[in-house]
Formats: sequence, structure tokens, C-alpha cells
Amino acid sequence: MFLINGLEQDVLAANDRAIQFGDGCFTTARIVESQVQMLPAHLRRLQQACEKLMIPYTHWQTLEQEMLRLAQVQKSGVLKVILTRGSGGRGYSGTLCQQPTRILSVSPAAGALLRWREEGITLALSPIRLGRNPSLAGLKHLNRLEQVLIRSHLEQTDADEALVLTAKGGLRNAVPRICSGAREWRYLRRALTRRA
Repeated sequence: MFLINGLEQDVLAANDRAIQFGDGCFTTARIVESQVQMLPAHLRRLQQACEKLMIPYTHWQTLEQEMLRLAQVQKSGVLKVILTRGSGGRGYSGTLCQQPTRILSVSPAAGALLRWREEGITLALSPIRLGRNPSLAGLKHLNRLEQVLIRSHLEQTDADEALVLTAKGGLRNAVPRICSGAREWRYLRRALTRRA
């Protein structure tokens, strides 16, 4: 199910800057028992990203209500929220955009996660290395081509997930959903760094 600017639909304007330039940000939240997990943190992430990307989004209460409403549709799953600069403008300038676009979607939880936690997983070292752009660090922006390439290469293997290195060869991440918490992720990073 999709909501675009509050309406149940799945068609986005071809001149939306998300399509034209990847001009927007997103967050992905877990839904457990029809409740959005860590809702305030997800809203904060979006607010900080909009500030940094200079997207003039102001309808935070409406967004929160839509997130809560959409979570009721899915007892257990994933809620994705995308905010774009909106439609309009010409070239890279977004000054003629009238209003940002908000897109919400829900989907079932990935069934593999529980199996992986019980049985373990197979990892592959990705041939794609992540670049570094300090001005976008920490943002979940819509330009995710490196991650798309990582996933495409992973799908050519029998592995469940990929270990990803930086351009300089340091461990950047495994597609992070394999770790259930920050402590688990730090342990994995330390263990792999010692082996390298």
C-alpha cells in the first residue's frame, strides 16, 4: 500500500525531483504489533535530512499521523517514508518547486531475518566500494546507486549478504540488517578489522 501526499495511489509525477535527480531523503522503520518502532528517531532523521538538503518540509504532524495510520495496516513489517523536494523547477535548481512530496509505503517483514539469526548467514565481499562524501554523510538520501550495485553483485552469488569496504579498503558495512543491534554491529566490525 502506498500513500502519496495523503492519497492512496502509486503514481508519482514524472517531473518530481526524486525521479529527475534523486532529490530527497527516506527512512525505513520496523512495524511490530502495528506500532512504528522508534518513531521519534525516524522523524528526527527526516527533519535533519530535510534541513541538510534544504527541503522546506513543514507538515510533520500530518506525516506522523500518516505513519501511525499506515502501520495499522501491517501487524509486522516495514514502513518506508520518502520526502522529495517535489515537482517543478528546471535543471538542478529546485526554486520553482511548489511543495515537497511525501510517499509512505508498507510491506511485510523479510522472512529471512529470523532464519539468519537462527542458522547464520553466508557473506560475500562486495567488489563495489563505497565512496566518501562528507556533505552527505549520515543522510539517507535517494541517490543509492552504490547500494543498488552492491545488491546486484550480491545477487550473482550464493551469499545472503555483502561485506562492503570503503574506497581506502576499510570495512564500511555489511548490509546492516544482519545485525540486530549496535553492539552486535560493533563486535562484527572489530572481529573483521582484526582479521584484515
